[in-house]
Amino acid sequence: MASSPLIVKPAAPASPVGSIMVLDGWWPAIDFTDMREALRIGETCTQARLVAALETAAVTVTDDLAAWSNARRAEGIASLAAVAPGAVINGKPRLVTLFIGAVRYAAAALLAEFSTDFSATASDETRADAKRALSDYYERLRLSNVRSILGTTRVAVELI
Repeated sequence: MASSPLIVKPAAPASPVGSIMVLDGWWPAIDFTDMREALRIGETCTQARLVAALETAAVTVTDDLAAWSNARRAEGIASLAAVAPGAVINGKPRLVTLFIGAVRYAAAALLAEFSTDFSATASDETRADAKRALSDYYERLRLSNVRSILGTTRVAVELI
């Protein structure tokens, strides 16, 4: 039997190997490939879209933490990793893990929110509702991580 003339070539990685988003040095860098793997964001999301979502997410999360981080910087703390040097999870400072998670979840919320379809069929509307629910879920995770960094509660209660 003759061999097939077709050669199967593995797909190129969705994000270039080693590509990271560097912030101002106080905040940790975000690895694009790690983000894709952690939240199962496949090749259908282009690198350009992922970069845009992560940039917007980083702005959102650093804005959320601006007053807190400015106070830490005023105390002379050189980086987020140095805020609580004893608290380590899986080899990374706890606050770094929370910050990276917050940025990832914010980016994932944006990607889910803006990937909804614009058709009017019932099945497409159901899919759009599921994507909006996923976006809300990621937004809740982002807020939970931000509140953990700030040391505040995760429950908001209003009296009627």
